[in-house]
Amino acid sequence: MTARLRMPWDREMNYGRALNEEMELLPEGDWAIFLDHDAHWTTTAWHRQIEEAIAFQPEAGLFTAVANRIGPKWQQHGPSHSLDDNVLCRIGQERLKLRTLLDVTATKGIGGVVMVISKAAWRDVGGFKDGMGCVDHMMHFAQASAGRRIFVIEGLFVAHRRGTSGTSAARKMPYASDCPCRGPETMPMLRLTIP
Repeated sequence: MTARLRMPWDREMNYGRALNEEMELLPEGDWAIFLDHDAHWTTTAWHRQIEEAIAFQPEAGLFTAVANRIGPKWQQHGPSHSLDDNVLCRIGQERLKLRTLLDVTATKGIGGVVMVISKAAWRDVGGFKDGMGCVDHMMHFAQASAGRRIFVIEGLFVAHRRGTSGTSAARKMPYASDCPCRGPETMPMLRLTIP
């Protein structure tokens, strides 16, 4: 099993299409790690954490990380919205002690600042939806509908700048249609401990 870091980009802001193009290039049996352009790892252990999660739950539909600035409450590290790199790296080091996966399958969708997905899981649901916004949510729902679980690697923390949020360019982004990500949120309760 190999996991490959990808940072796709599309001139027409069709992130779903860019993700699919990257997945097409991925060898059979491999996993892709997608990291948003405005995020960065806070420790050097990120690859080990992802590999351990995959080894523990190889049939998962998606894995993601905890972040400082992200929508879902269950994916946030407390109230910290700091952008200070020293603070963010300390949080990353503290979270390394956590060896749990939070099952978020029944929620309104992950914040896809980090998405870890196998080529098999991607292919089984017909790929990512076209668009910019909600492609992470739509993949979440597709994987859940296919019977695969979605997990937050609770010890994996990324710094998220949210550099494009609220800008005029962000407001013009094409969004995936018919996304059921709005409405009351279900709080996930099931945690698995990575051996």
